[in-house]
Amino acid sequence: MHIDAATTLVRTALLPRWPDAKVAIIGGSIARGEATPTSDIDLLLLFEHVDQAWRDTLKVGTQTVELFGHDLATFDYFCRVMDGPAGRMPLAAMVNDGVSVLPDSALLQRLRRHARQLYDAGPAPLTAEAMARQRYAITTLLEDLTDSTAPDETLAIAVHLYGALADFALRAAGAWSGHGRHLARRLKATAPVLAADLMAAMATLATQPEVAKATFDRAVRTTLAPHGGLLLEGLMLPAPAAWRSAEVPD
Repeated sequence: MHIDAATTLVRTALLPRWPDAKVAIIGGSIARGEATPTSDIDLLLLFEHVDQAWRDTLKVGTQTVELFGHDLATFDYFCRVMDGPAGRMPLAAMVNDGVSVLPDSALLQRLRRHARQLYDAGPAPLTAEAMARQRYAITTLLEDLTDSTAPDETLAIAVHLYGALADFALRAAGAWSGHGRHLARRLKATAPVLAADLMAAMATLATQPEVAKATFDRAVRTTLAPHGGLLLEGLMLPAPAAWRSAEVPD
């Protein structure tokens, strides 16, 4: 769907349902001009106040709409507390890249300024413990992949390893991470050589598994090397003392 058609749909079919919305922004692939025939409309509605933020999936005819309802306080909370610690900032990116449906306003300008500040600040650096955890997880996945002989298991491990290594590379570089295609796009923009290697590994996994495994091995070792390399022995993670049941059933 073209952005003009999406804007018309939002104005005629959706905004009348929420007449108190002060800001309406279409984000995602439609706003960026990258829509496919099945692309959803990602729509952020901002109000003066909501009792609680919400997300809803709607159908308008055959068009799917992913709706996010917020006020400034819930928007900030979701960005800083819910998404930011995991290295993601989807709502702020939606505002930064999005197209406003309603006329310009002081609230829209304030939202755009805040979203830009949040996004431009970048994710918090990985702590030493978080980096060690990720190195350990990636190392164990690489070992599992190397030893795997069942095609279905090899594929499952490779998919997991792709995500873990891409996320680590982005976070270690101080860049925002993401899910799905957003992860692949951000990796390509931040670490194009690694992105190309992982794409080549995944592309050859079914027909040349040993070649793919060697590519994964090289990518993992190259990516982890500046941060201490592979990690297995030496990672000790004590659980909090309070993590115990008060009673254990007989």
